[in-house]
Parts: sequence; structure tokens; C-alpha cells
Amino acid sequence: MDLFDKCNKFTRADEVKAAGFYPYFRAIEANEGPVVKIEGRDIIMAGSNNYLGLTAHPKVKEAAIKAIEDYGTGCSGSRYLTGTLDLHIKLEEKLADFLGKESVLLFSTGYQTAQGIIPTLVTKGEYIISDKDNHACIVAANMMAKGAFAEFKRYKHNEMSDLEKVLKSIPMEAPKLVASDGVFFNYR
Repeated sequence: MDLFDKCNKFTRADEVKAAGFYPYFRAIEANEGPVVKIEGRDIIMAGSNNYLGLTAHPKVKEAAIKAIEDYGTGCSGSRYLTGTLDLHIKLEEKLADFLGKESVLLFSTGYQTAQGIIPTLVTKGEYIISDKDNHACIVAANMMAKGAFAEFKRYKHNEMSDLEKVLKSIPMEAPKLVASDGVFFNYR
């Protein structure tokens, strides 16, 4: 069977949509922070990254408009090469000062943060011990580190006794990084 024949014969997503159970790619028609409009109805948005509800705050909107006027709609490149704005540096300096640190480095997404931090912290002969239910960004970063020869172990979700058992199975002198999500959403 041709790869694309298999794709064209896949109907499960259409069947789930027809039954009204398909949650993906629903268009948001208006966004006022924790409440969005979908299909003409106001719905509480529990699945966004707008944790503090600041996306609709008047001062945030005003600052965004000013930034677009000064810088356009994007950096036209990654921060690493051509996308660092003076705004990034100013924010990092203010955060470092606020935290009492020498410096701060910002990543644009949580996914990039995990990818940029976890693989750089461990190497051959070192261990990552990860909660079984960690977000995909942490799992992918762990796999990157494992590819760089770090050892990788998992413990049962939120089970500190299992974490302790895993830690005891690793040589005492070996460097260890325990990776766990800060927030887990219980959807079971």
C-alpha cells in the first residue's frame, strides 16, 4: 500500500468530528482572556497558556501596539541569529535585576526552554529522572539528552516513593537531574 493511499483512507478524524467529539482546530472568533467565543458561544478557555489572563489587559494591548509600530510584526528570525531585539535585552536585564541575578536568558516558548536547558545540563555518565506524565517538551528534551549519552529513567507520576526507589538504583556519586512539570492537569 502506498503511504498516501493509507492517508487518504484514514476516516477516523472525520467520524469523530461528525459525532461532535473533535476538540481540535476549533476557530476562536474573539478572545477576552479567560473567556473566548467559539461558534458564537462564550466559553471558558482552560487550554491556553494565558495563565494570568494578561493577553486582554489594556496595558498589554497598548504595549503590543507600540511594539508593532516600532518593530513590525515579528523579528524575522530566531533570537540566536537575527531576531534579538533591544526589547529582549531590556526585559532580561530587568528580570535579572528583579531576581537579583547576574543575568537572565528568555526563551520564547516552554518547549524551547526544555530543549535549550535539559540537554545542556547532563552528559555521559549523568542521569535524568523524569516523571512519567511530563509534558511532551520535557520528554523530547530528555530524549535529546539521552542521545548525548546521558542515562534516562522514569518514575511513576507524582509517586515520591517510586522516585526515591529510582534514585537509590543510581550510583550515589552520579550527577542527577530530576525533571518534573510544575503543573499537571488531571483529566482522567
